[in-house]
Amino acid sequence: MIIPFFIQNRGCPHRCVFCNQQISGDQGPADWTDESFHARIRAFLSSRASKARQAKGVQIAFYGGNFTGLTAAEQNRLLGMAYRHVEEDALEGIRISTRPDALNTLDMERLAAFGVKTVELGAQSFVNSVLEASQRGHTAEDVENTVGILKNNSFEVILHLMVGLPGDNRRGFGETVARTIALRPDGVRIHPTLVLTDTPLADELRRGRYQPLSLDEAVDLCKEACRLFQKAGIPVIRLGLQTTDMMISPGAVLGGPYHSAFGSLVAEALWLERALTLLDGADVRDKRLIMYVPARQESAFRGNKNRNIKLLQKQFQFAALEIKSGNQTFNYSIS
Repeated sequence: MIIPFFIQNRGCPHRCVFCNQQISGDQGPADWTDESFHARIRAFLSSRASKARQAKGVQIAFYGGNFTGLTAAEQNRLLGMAYRHVEEDALEGIRISTRPDALNTLDMERLAAFGVKTVELGAQSFVNSVLEASQRGHTAEDVENTVGILKNNSFEVILHLMVGLPGDNRRGFGETVARTIALRPDGVRIHPTLVLTDTPLADELRRGRYQPLSLDEAVDLCKEACRLFQKAGIPVIRLGLQTTDMMISPGAVLGGPYHSAFGSLVAEALWLERALTLLDGADVRDKRLIMYVPARQESAFRGNKNRNIKLLQKQFQFAALEIKSGNQTFNYSIS
């Protein structure tokens, strides 16, 4: 569980071609005062969401910019406010989001001293030509080096990846996934590239120099990535950008595979693939099929409006389907 605090694109040395934090980030205050910071945490802890603290730890997170690109004084101020609540409210710790080329020894010492547990790095891609086209300002090797240093200093590392960046393709994204797995991060976030208004990428779209992924293409690429990450034991903790009020306003998203439930679409695609593999070669035509699905996955298995069930019935032509949920391994039987 995370209590997010957005720092409104501060600390970034330049602007990436896809970035518009006014649209994709939280519309909080331009600067966090002690009063506003305290009020947000108290509001969270008094809400029903705080009940999850019994099962999972709560971290205070600084997102929406390059945290270690802030001045040392500003980092100390923000971390000091957060650490006070970690101590007073028995929160798990703090996490920050930063760039792979924006960490040094002093930053590491500061983060550790203030109880930072998790560092999220905006890797985006491990193809240097893609990073250059996206004006990231760092290389794939910067990511690899920084992950190694963070892990050696006992930080949990989350990598942010993007699919559909300028100049990228299926092969390039496959390389990104493979190099991510080799680094063994503690988790990944995958975001499809959206064309947001007032960005250099929007200009490229208008000039016909950039073609965004379709929704189906993005889902398929993310499905394959998730399958490989699952096999490697690396959690995918987020798929798709968090929808904001500005994101759904007219003209905010000019192109790209935007969907408010993008993660659900990928989960459905994964379960459909698993079901097709499981039933491949099975003689279930005109028979009553029973499928055993883990309880918390039944909705994803069914798909939106039973889409997966309809596709399976069309392909395998079973007479009837019963779904039994529980803690069973995904399997089937015929009665």
